Amino acid sequence: MVDRPTVRKAVESFFAEIAQLPDGTYYVSLTATTIDDEEPQLLNQEIDGRHGVSLDEVLAVIKDGLTRSA
Repeated sequence: MVDRPTVRKAVESFFAEIAQLPDGTYYVSLTATTIDDEEPQLLNQEIDGRHGVSLDEVLAVIKDGLTRSA
């Protein structure tokens, strides 16, 4: 499990990456994109990422990441 960083400001977007692994389990990664407070740039912050999880766990990771970042 990845330590969840505190999102700096309002999240502009989320990106969920999901891939089925050869053993039938899944890889999931959830990233939040925010606007830097000091520079005119976008920042990507990994919210969570896991290997070898079930499809139900994939959905739970996404739901948890979205609700914790709200």
